[in-house]
Amino acid sequence: MKTDPNVYSPYKAAHHADKIDELKKGKQPVPLQVQLIIADLCNHNCSFCAYRMEGYTSNKNFGEWDAVKQMINNNPNRMISYEKCIEILDDCAEMGVKALQFTGGGEPTVHPKHKELFQHTLDKGMDLALVTNGTVMREGVPEILAQGKWVRFSVDAGNAESYSKIREVPVAYFEKTLNNIKKVVAARAKTPDSDLVIGVGFVVVKENWTEIYDAVEKYSKLGVDNVRISAVFTPEDFDYFAEFYEEAKALAQKAKDDFETDEFKVFNLFGDRLGDLELKKPDYDFCSYMHLNTYIGGDLKVYTCCNNAYNDHGDMGSLNDQRFIDYWLSESKKEKYDCFKASSCARCMFNNKNRFLNYMIEDNPIHVNYI
Repeated sequence: MKTDPNVYSPYKAAHHADKIDELKKGKQPVPLQVQLIIADLCNHNCSFCAYRMEGYTSNKNFGEWDAVKQMINNNPNRMISYEKCIEILDDCAEMGVKALQFTGGGEPTVHPKHKELFQHTLDKGMDLALVTNGTVMREGVPEILAQGKWVRFSVDAGNAESYSKIREVPVAYFEKTLNNIKKVVAARAKTPDSDLVIGVGFVVVKENWTEIYDAVEKYSKLGVDNVRISAVFTPEDFDYFAEFYEEAKALAQKAKDDFETDEFKVFNLFGDRLGDLELKKPDYDFCSYMHLNTYIGGDLKVYTCCNNAYNDHGDMGSLNDQRFIDYWLSESKKEKYDCFKASSCARCMFNNKNRFLNYMIEDNPIHVNYI
């Protein structure tokens, strides 16, 4: 299958003129997509995970269902109940949300009802996407995913030893994950008219940058459509990468040159992410992106985006005592969205999207007829 090079284009919002028009009129449109964190529990313990902090992710039990069930009982706030998830999905469909992305937080497939929730999303007529480490793949899930729009497997390593060290999981999990990726590839091949895009994620850190080239070569043989290479967000900003930046950048470019084909794309976002780190605070106030993408955390709070999840700065309200649709129509939500300023953020990984959207809603932009 020929892979579309525009998978990560910041200009996709241009296809939603109705949403842009609402923003231009000062309205708050129903989001195009909702990112839903159904579980804060995780079966990996990645050293670079943005959500890796005491009292938030479990980071100790590696996907054993009895252990996970025990942690659910001990930590009820770390997972959204099945009934509440269904309520949120039903509200999204009623509101006109186009797409659902199940992501972390923790690992979506740790939720004991993830299979049913994926299917319910499709049954409600919404697009389905998943970000997963791929360790857990229940029977029937590959076939459900094959009816979705995209899935990205977070692998971040080129060999089993490195994978085990970075993620603090058994060495055998590396091949297990690759085999689960192959299951989804096979399910897509058997699903008529499937347009599922299957990708692999590689987050560059000090422990794995030397593996970029070998990892991309390995991924290219799995039957997936793309690999996304990006830099980890870190409080050290660019200083973290200083010692290996040029070499890592060269490896990523060589991997793209050697392995990219019409069927397999290498999205080298390493430099772009570092550009976001160097920029630090956004140089604009209005965050268009948060109006088109809503992030619901495993604590049932609504946040501006994944960057601001689980902190007071990004807290836009809670769904603990109300339905999502009621929250969305509330005056308190409207006030919080109106008051939020992007320039108050320490950094932003959606700068390109925001700049494009903010230009599109600008009144009387200069020289529009000179294209």
